Amino acid sequence: MKRMLLYLFVLAVLTSIALPTVPLPVTSAQTKVRHTIIAATGAAAPTGGNYLPGSFANVRLNAQHEVVFDASVGPPFTTGVFVGDGKTTAAVALGNNPDPAFGAVNNPFITSNGDVVFDANFSDTWRTDGKIFVPLVRDGDAAPGGGTVTPLRPVWNGHGAIAYGAIINNSTATQGIFTSDGTQTITIARDDVAPPTGGTFTLLDDLAINDRGQVSFFSGMTGGSADFAVFRGDGGALTPIFVGNQPAPGGATFNDFGVTAINRHGQVAAAASLTNSTSGVGIFRGDGTNAVAIALEGQPAPKGGVYHDPSGQLTFRLPIKLNDRGEVLFDAVLTGGTNSRGVFRGDGEHTTTIALGGANAPGTTGTFASFRDFKLLNDGRVVFLASLTIGVGGVNFGNSLGLWIGTSEDDLQLIARTGDVVDGKVLTNFPSVSNLFDVNENGVAWIGSFGQSRAVVYSRVLGDDEAINE
Repeated sequence: MKRMLLYLFVLAVLTSIALPTVPLPVTSAQTKVRHTIIAATGAAAPTGGNYLPGSFANVRLNAQHEVVFDASVGPPFTTGVFVGDGKTTAAVALGNNPDPAFGAVNNPFITSNGDVVFDANFSDTWRTDGKIFVPLVRDGDAAPGGGTVTPLRPVWNGHGAIAYGAIINNSTATQGIFTSDGTQTITIARDDVAPPTGGTFTLLDDLAINDRGQVSFFSGMTGGSADFAVFRGDGGALTPIFVGNQPAPGGATFNDFGVTAINRHGQVAAAASLTNSTSGVGIFRGDGTNAVAIALEGQPAPKGGVYHDPSGQLTFRLPIKLNDRGEVLFDAVLTGGTNSRGVFRGDGEHTTTIALGGANAPGTTGTFASFRDFKLLNDGRVVFLASLTIGVGGVNFGNSLGLWIGTSEDDLQLIARTGDVVDGKVLTNFPSVSNLFDVNENGVAWIGSFGQSRAVVYSRVLGDDEAINE
């Protein structure tokens, strides 16, 4: 069963061009959203040339409504990372930048103060404020404890620090996990240092980092008391959060674990496969002292049915999300009721239904069919992409995908749906890209396909006292 769960989920050049603001057609009294086009393929880029077809694989958003995205531009061809707010757009980093030299740039993240973290040359990670570039990790950097690193899969926190896995070269270790804030690199784990459970690390994966610099991760091990575990570390001794062969809340025994999430309090959430139980899998939250079951296979769902996939495959579709209130967002297959699946938010005591397969999709006359791509805010609001049931309520292949936001099924609002007209063009798809959308307190930034073109859009959710056409 090894890793079953894991593999089942799995410069500042300014332009002052005013970008169009477009109201979304109101399909429900509760849906009030205003769209702003941030960038579109074929449009002029602030560096000269145009945004090229295939651009926009990642979009992220901060609290100041600054939207960061990656793109290919030309002629001449290069890659770039850009920041826009609907009024101006800046080129933050370019692949042909001579100092520092980047072969390619992509996968950006933006902090609350506007600093941008991005990948370069498919191996390195940098941070910039638009003027100064700070390397966070580069291929070949020295690893604390000896050897050099080949960095893998960086993740960020809100302060612009990163955690990353790495292959370690020329050392007694072969792999490790490290953090970097641009001034120091800290070792979280190395496979030449024994885990708290004894034996040796064989796999270090599935990292998450919080704003305190604490890192959660999954590990495979051999020669100790457990083969799998989830740990939390900050550079000192590792804290076991969930350990294989140890009791789980509800009376089962932990076996294997999936992707981890961590909040600012150091609480960690993960899915786990179980033994010695009628539940084969569950979702748990722990802090190293206490653990709580958020949802267990076979447990009743809030609106009927039980969490269970009758095909025996995936009861809980991951990755899960965790906010600073300790609430966990998860997508579950249901059986024994009127709904086939649902999206839920729970804290171990209360579980709230966000959306149900087969239920009416607000803002449409259709019903939800399936869900994917989730974001969870600290106030409990959830954003998700969903497909609608073809043939129900006028739904066809041209209008069957949409983005929704809300705290529960009672206040869901439609953000955008295929078939909508935005800036005179029909939204035809939400493309399969690395990071399709992001959310802040007031709106959602997302990537949409409009026929052969793509656009980065910021959609502001309006309050009751705001006019849709102001």
